[in-house]
Amino acid sequence: MPEVDQSPDIEEVFARARRQSVHQVIIVTPGRMLMSQPCPAPGSMPPDKVTSVEQMMPAKVKRHVAVIAFTELGGLTNDPSKAIPFLGLLLGLAYIGHAVWVFEGHPSALAAGCRDADVLIVDGAMVPKLQQDWVSVASGVMRHPEVYTHDRATYSLRKISPT
Repeated sequence: MPEVDQSPDIEEVFARARRQSVHQVIIVTPGRMLMSQPCPAPGSMPPDKVTSVEQMMPAKVKRHVAVIAFTELGGLTNDPSKAIPFLGLLLGLAYIGHAVWVFEGHPSALAAGCRDADVLIVDGAMVPKLQQDWVSVASGVMRHPEVYTHDRATYSLRKISPT
């Protein structure tokens, strides 16, 4: 778990991230700065890629997607897709209209970062760094708790049952 700035207004940081996550992925850094990863221009994504993303999470119902992944500024500026190996998927979700924001999952931000989310996707490499009760804390503040871990080796999502 990276060192993070303890922000007294952490709820406002994530409220801004949720508001700004329209047609872009918003990354909340450990310093609580918001970084934007814009999606491809409308109509520019190949139809087969759009179909693939739609099969995973249809655009018919717009969802709020919180993501826990590696968000240290150095890793993001060097190679965002190495820091977040499924960044392409997240950009695809934002491209079809879902709100997507990413943060590191620190205990001081876990509830605020998951608040009002419908879906939580956690990088499997981050799971050992999370607090022991992360699933119940996250699902306790989500609108419709649907929690997945992303396996870097198989590039697949595994559903976790909220407790």
